[in-house]
Amino acid sequence: PQIGQDLPTGKIIQWMKKENDPIEKGEVVLNVESEKAMFEVEAEESGILLKILHGEGEEVDILIPVGYIGQAGEAYEENAASGETDKTVVQKETVETPEAVTGQISDSERIIISPSARKLAQEYDIDLATVKGSGPRGRIVKQDLSALIGPSRQTLESEDRPGTTDADTVVPFSRVRQKIAERLTLSKQTKPHFHLFVDVDVTGLLAFRKQINNEHKMHITITDLIVMATARALTEFDRINAHVEDDRIVLKKNINVGVAVAMEDGLLVPVIPDTDQKSLNEISEIVKNNSAAAKRGSVNPGDQGTFTISSLGMYSISGFIPVINPPEAAILAVGAAEQKVVPIDGNIEIRNIMSLTLACDHRAVDGSYGAQFLNKIKYYLENIEKLNID
Repeated sequence: PQIGQDLPTGKIIQWMKKENDPIEKGEVVLNVESEKAMFEVEAEESGILLKILHGEGEEVDILIPVGYIGQAGEAYEENAASGETDKTVVQKETVETPEAVTGQISDSERIIISPSARKLAQEYDIDLATVKGSGPRGRIVKQDLSALIGPSRQTLESEDRPGTTDADTVVPFSRVRQKIAERLTLSKQTKPHFHLFVDVDVTGLLAFRKQINNEHKMHITITDLIVMATARALTEFDRINAHVEDDRIVLKKNINVGVAVAMEDGLLVPVIPDTDQKSLNEISEIVKNNSAAAKRGSVNPGDQGTFTISSLGMYSISGFIPVINPPEAAILAVGAAEQKVVPIDGNIEIRNIMSLTLACDHRAVDGSYGAQFLNKIKYYLENIEKLNID
């Protein structure tokens, strides 16, 4: 399946079924790793796993069949099983012309190669004319080139980098970490960030949370309430709920708030689809399920996010400056709720204060517009009764 908007391949980690095993619709058939996370691929129909076309450890192009589900005894096309699915797609995405590959090959020859293998060949200057592909129809896959490169060559190049000594431990980027590096570098290089800060008195919010949890036997978190308040504010500020491209702003119809979740080696932002249409209880359940799945490294690609919330309050961080998640127009950073001495109507009181930071893409959002949006979130959090929590 299409497991990401900009992901060309996925690596099969584990088949949960064997050939001839029965499968129910919606049952997880295999696990696939992308540059972002681990994804569970579910069966779209019930039946029998007739054929596995690509095994564990193989990296396969997106939208290329990896297996067949059908009825017992049902036949399938042999040419399709060998990878000849859609001639147009195969020719466009996996066939290299003589000018596009390293080495000299005749005009009559065509080299079929996966995108990941193509990138590796270019990186190590490999003559593809000398490589025999092990994939369908002789297609060259990444594993065919890895054997030619060898671990010694890769290790040597790593050790030759300046500033590295024998005493250092070299930890290559994981696929997830590499993707994070690419996206956030792109964000900082292409998005002119500006930042707005506001303190929110959440004393009443904390009391409301305690009350509703006790009365309804629920486990609502501060994050759940912030998500709901943000979604409500987004309904009034459409330029914030937007994607920013080189020459235009796309105002998104649906409000899909993503909540950043820390993994062992990276960060995922699972989305709450149609957040503004969800009750507080529904938001809470989705946030919990998303967080648990993300920490396992497994997320549902689902809907694309339109706005991101990132919180470090649980680590006692007062506040921080976030980086916008492309292609979104803004991101909200949430700090810890801390007791502070504040003046109220000429008196001194101890209140619970939380710091919020809004980062905006200045190409789409101006300072005054962003300030109004941030203050609307503050208003809802300080006047929780204005939110319809049902």
